[in-house]
Amino acid sequence: MGPQRFETIFDYTRQGVDVGVRCACGHGARLDRRALSRTCITNGLDTRMPAIKARLKCRAGGSRDVGCSSLERD
Repeated sequence: MGPQRFETIFDYTRQGVDVGVRCACGHGARLDRRALSRTCITNGLDTRMPAIKARLKCRAGGSRDVGCSSLERD
């Protein structure tokens, strides 16, 4: 079986994993999949990952050049 494709935030929810975000500066963060889903639904935002990624901004350096991956829950 090949690697999982996560096209929407709901794919992360279905697989039970969080969204790992890594900035070009090296700063990383974990985003809770349920909180992110709730934010998208409540605010009528696009739930596709390219749209979510475009809205993310690094807290450390302010860059929007980020990558997303799946992170297992602790």
